[in-house]
Amino acid sequence: MQSNEHILPNGLRIIHKPTLSKVAYCGFAIDAGTRDEEENEQGMAHFVEHLIFKGTEKRKAWHILNRMENVGGDLNAYTNKEETMVYAAFLTEHLGRAMELLGDIVFHSTFPQHEIEKETEVIIDEIQSYEDSPSELIFDDFEDLIFRNHPLGRNILGKPDLLRGFRTEDA
Repeated sequence: MQSNEHILPNGLRIIHKPTLSKVAYCGFAIDAGTRDEEENEQGMAHFVEHLIFKGTEKRKAWHILNRMENVGGDLNAYTNKEETMVYAAFLTEHLGRAMELLGDIVFHSTFPQHEIEKETEVIIDEIQSYEDSPSELIFDDFEDLIFRNHPLGRNILGKPDLLRGFRTEDA
């Protein structure tokens, strides 16, 4: 099936792929991943991915999550070394709702300091779970050997000591 592409005046690229399905997917692919982090920013891309769900200029965290769940949709995100993706899955009739919500969290997140403090501990728990997985650690060692001191050789999750130092103004 063919896809259509359109670039808005603000540079935002929209790709639309028609489907016969009643379920649609919509997302923002943000050209920023851990490869873009400085040494003292390790884990920031992943941290921001978590924080965008914690409040916007017009929504509290629970409003963000409920906005899609209330109509049977799903809202999620991931970060890798090349990009951060924020996306939703929903019934096609809720496309407008999904696009408005995604735009709000991508462009109007507020990164409240109290949420940063809570999310720091969540991510540190995630790091500790990750470090309990020998297969993950071997992969990290392998990337570190290949990329040496380049950001591509670093773990996406970051380091606990750096995470504890992140503030609202860093996001």
